[in-house]
Amino acid sequence: MPRIAWDALEAGLDGKAVRRLAVLENPTYFEVAEVLPRVMQELELAQIPTAEAAVRVARKIAKDVLNSGDDPLEHIRDFWSLWIRSDYTHEISGLGTLYDDVYVARSRGRSDEEIREEVKSILKDFAR
Repeated sequence: MPRIAWDALEAGLDGKAVRRLAVLENPTYFEVAEVLPRVMQELELAQIPTAEAAVRVARKIAKDVLNSGDDPLEHIRDFWSLWIRSDYTHEISGLGTLYDDVYVARSRGRSDEEIREEVKSILKDFAR
């Protein structure tokens, strides 16, 4: 049973399409693709554009990094990866290129502490 159907049934959400998805064992892509739009409609789920999803995920990652006190330099590849997977979404390009920016800053002799503070500032501006 696909996880989304199981979670929906456990939460008390029911409908013909949810039950149809729930009875599928080892469903193929095509079986899920056929029923998924109806499941989403029954569960009142909306599909958002990839760019908007990428911005939301990037904002969440930025807030999590800032709130956790993690080293932001350890997360710059997360933004790079998200930027690529979102087909180079313009709204997160400044975060997506941080890896390159850090490389250039290091090659120019800037300290990791200076770079870290600059990255934090960029994340704070983005997370607003």
